[in-house]
Amino acid sequence: MKKFDESLSFYDEAINLIDLGDYEGAIKSIKKNIDILESDDEIALGYLNCGFLNDKLGDNLSAIDDFSKSIYFEGKIDIIKQRSKDISYSGRSNSRYKYGDFQGAIDDKRKAKEIRLFEIDKSNEFDNTRIDYKKILLGTFLKINLEPKYNVLIKVSKIRKSKYDLIADYKKVISNKRKEEVIRKLEVISESKYKLGDYKGSIKAIRRSEKYY
Repeated sequence: MKKFDESLSFYDEAINLIDLGDYEGAIKSIKKNIDILESDDEIALGYLNCGFLNDKLGDNLSAIDDFSKSIYFEGKIDIIKQRSKDISYSGRSNSRYKYGDFQGAIDDKRKAKEIRLFEIDKSNEFDNTRIDYKKILLGTFLKINLEPKYNVLIKVSKIRKSKYDLIADYKKVISNKRKEEVIRKLEVISESKYKLGDYKGSIKAIRRSEKYY
């Protein structure tokens, strides 16, 4: 197999297709080249990108399948230096939510949190350029600090925000302390609903809490 650094051109092609709005073409470009990738990390990243692209296309089942493959290959790795494993679980959670699989969606979000807590314990090993799902929601990571292979992920993981998001407006006028209080309250509500078997209510509370990041 070719070395990854010798095969970056397919990601350049994918970026050009994404810029043209041809998400299906970008998926095909990535998937036809996945077999040239050498490491589990690189293969997982390829499927992660495809998961976000399929999610943008509204093909929830294909997105779920791609995120699941990313999770499978990431499971072979202890720690990924430049990104958190919570991204693939949160991505799959979003696609499962849109598909109507609320139990799967909340289970993935809970797993993502478990992963984040584990990685926080290892935080001394990482710098602040590392991507996690919270940074994706906030848009606070910069490609200048990352390897070129992350340029596609930066584009495809961007979350579209509504112009009329009342929570976004509310966030502008409350303190960080108040935001943290709201997040904790919604997390408690989510946990309570989960224990009652109200998986839809549980995942909706978590998704709402993320809007306050």
